[in-house]
Amino acid sequence: MRYTYTVPKRKANRYSYRFLGSVFVIISILQFFTLFKGLSKHMMLTMLFATLLFCYGGYLIIASFRKQAFDITYIFSEDGLSVIHRYGKSDYSFDDIDFITMVIADENMIFYVLNIKAGKDLYAIPFTMKKELCETIYEFVNSRLKKKPEDE
Repeated sequence: MRYTYTVPKRKANRYSYRFLGSVFVIISILQFFTLFKGLSKHMMLTMLFATLLFCYGGYLIIASFRKQAFDITYIFSEDGLSVIHRYGKSDYSFDDIDFITMVIADENMIFYVLNIKAGKDLYAIPFTMKKELCETIYEFVNSRLKKKPEDE
C-alpha cells in the first residue's frame, strides 16, 4: 500500500518574503549610513534598531530558500517515508521516525495537521478538506512504528 500527498506552496509567498527582507535590509543600511554620518540624535537606539532590522531582513531572505518554502511531496509506503523537495529526496525508514501526531483543533474544522519527527527533521503536513486521508495515513504510519518499552 502506498499513499502520496503533495503540499503546494505559492511562488508569490517566496517572492514577498524576499522583497520584504530586502526592504528591511535597505532601511537598516540607510540607518547605519545616517549613524556614521553623525545625523542621528540617538546613536545607541538607532544602532540597535538598524541591527535588529538587518538581522530580521536577512532571516526573511534566507527563510525563503528553505526546503519547506517549496512544493513537497510525501510518499508513505511499506518501506517508510520519502520526502521529495526542491533540493532532492529524503528517505526515512519507520525506525528513523521518532513520533507522529495528528492535530485536530476542532471536530468541525476543515484543517488537520500531521506532525512527523524523523531524525532531526520535523514535518508539519497540512491536510485541508481531507480528514479521511489524514486519518488513514496517521493509522498507517502509527501501526508500523516501533513501540518503546516505556509505552507498553
